[in-house]
Amino acid sequence: MTNPDAQEHARRSLRLSLLSTGLALLIAFVLLVAHQYITGRRLLLEELHTEAAIIGANSVATLVFGDEKAGREILGAIRLTPRILGAALYRADGQLLAREGEGGIDFPASLLTKAADTRQDSDGAATYNRFGLLGGVLREDIHSEGATVGTLLLRVDFASLYWRLLEYILGVIAIALIALALSHRFTSRLRMRVASTEEQLENLALYDQITGLANRRLFEQELRKAALRAQREPLGAALLFIDVDDFKKVNDSFGHEVGDQVLQMIAERLRSVVRAADTVARIGGDEFTAILFDIGDPENAAKVARDMIAAIAEPFPTQPTPSHVGLSIGLALMPADGSDPVTLLRRADMAMYVAKSQGKNRFHFFSESIDARVRGDLQLEADLRQALKHSDGGLWVAYQPQLCTLKKTLLGVEALARWRRDDGSAISPGEFIPVAEKSGLINELGSWMLLRICQDLAEMRAAGVEIPKVAVNVSPRQLTRGGGVVEDICRTLESYGEPVERFEFELTESTLMDEHGAVVLDAFRAAGFALAIDDFGTGYSSLGYLKRFQVSKLKIDQRFIRELPDNEDDAAIVSAVIKMAWALNIKVVAEGVETDAQATFLQAHGCDVLQGYLLGRPMPPEALVTYVRERWKNGG
Repeated sequence: MTNPDAQEHARRSLRLSLLSTGLALLIAFVLLVAHQYITGRRLLLEELHTEAAIIGANSVATLVFGDEKAGREILGAIRLTPRILGAALYRADGQLLAREGEGGIDFPASLLTKAADTRQDSDGAATYNRFGLLGGVLREDIHSEGATVGTLLLRVDFASLYWRLLEYILGVIAIALIALALSHRFTSRLRMRVASTEEQLENLALYDQITGLANRRLFEQELRKAALRAQREPLGAALLFIDVDDFKKVNDSFGHEVGDQVLQMIAERLRSVVRAADTVARIGGDEFTAILFDIGDPENAAKVARDMIAAIAEPFPTQPTPSHVGLSIGLALMPADGSDPVTLLRRADMAMYVAKSQGKNRFHFFSESIDARVRGDLQLEADLRQALKHSDGGLWVAYQPQLCTLKKTLLGVEALARWRRDDGSAISPGEFIPVAEKSGLINELGSWMLLRICQDLAEMRAAGVEIPKVAVNVSPRQLTRGGGVVEDICRTLESYGEPVERFEFELTESTLMDEHGAVVLDAFRAAGFALAIDDFGTGYSSLGYLKRFQVSKLKIDQRFIRELPDNEDDAAIVSAVIKMAWALNIKVVAEGVETDAQATFLQAHGCDVLQGYLLGRPMPPEALVTYVRERWKNGG
């Protein structure tokens, strides 16, 4: 059976060989071209000097007698030489006698004049023989009987050099391609045989011959690596010991050949569940293992186990009737359940037998406490999904009043998600909100909350109570959707006729520093929403970010309020936050206010808004209507 890893190894070896060969050929090619260019340039300049000398010799009489017409006739010979674009004869005094060349070719009227493309020697005379990549000017002094009678300037072009160089390069490339083709033809069969042999040897040594998965030997190597890696990295890893339930019935009913086919299909389904970086192995008979890297929370490993069970639950297309098997899976965590490979394998095996003893086709963690927590979270997630799908699922929104510190008037409310089961028991937000975050349900929960808030506001308005401001928490997970979350919010408010000015969105301090969060915060501000920083003092927000995003409120975390006014450290922190907010023109909200002493301290130090049990607990909309009517029935 062809193994992908062996094929990749062969391809990598071939690429490395081709790369090294190609690099050597490239270096040789560059050196040859450079040598050819240097040699060709030198020969070209020698030829040009020879031609200049010939023209100069023919021009002696012309220069001596100052015959301009004869000079032009002599220079006209350059038309037969394409590499000479123009020529000029100068008398001994440096004055131009005659010139010849194509339009645009210019020569100075005097060699004593400093032009843009000349330089002067110590006696002030202009000198030439300046060459660039494409051409230049060649100077040839003309002598007669030991005296200088004039000077010849030639404007020369190196195009012919580059054409010859191009012909040389094309020739070398053609020869190289022919050589490579012949070499590839002679060596390809040999490479294929070597790669095939290596692949067969690797398959026999490290891979299961029926499923193509890693065998026990390779699995043990990978497990040792995973155990060491899990000790160094914070996200850890998980080992899954997988036993196929009732596989013996497949062999007994259909024979071992069909049994092997089912094993292959089981292997394919297991591989489809895990990531490419994870390892799935068959360690014998109907026993498989999987190593999951960087799992983070144990719940992630549980989800993989659950997906494996679901994938195997689908019937296998055996003839004449489909086959049904299940999985019993034991999970051991690294490094929590050990760092020794033998110990980890034994503990995962023990957990698998617990799963099998509980009725098969299920998974179990080696640690009872982790198993109980993960199962609880998975059940909570399933229940939350159902609650979000049905209007009577028990979800509702509670509203906690926010009052002006000085006047005790209602400035707004904070909307809080609440959940009550069918039996009347309440589920704490501290339980279901983290589950919603991990599972991604927080986006759906946020959309449901906004719809419910709009409906509640309409009902309270019909009852004669208008809520001036509603604060809504936004999860960091929601911000990963980018500006789309703001667009959805605006569409919802528009459909209910609610103004954006009525809504204020609360975010954590870390959101300010997050790249995705910054984009969404800009979108919130552009849409006209007010922004508040929740639990201020527990993060590391920058004052510059507070100013950039035009934060309107800071909510001091209740842990700093709880021991006021007796705790001097908390009192100093709260006082400093209030003063800082004043300087930035930001209002301050104190949450968790439960005593008159706390309220008095906060009022004395200039806190703007109070929120807490002292002023009102979170309550359903009908209770909020009663709260508002009774508290302000006499005008406040």
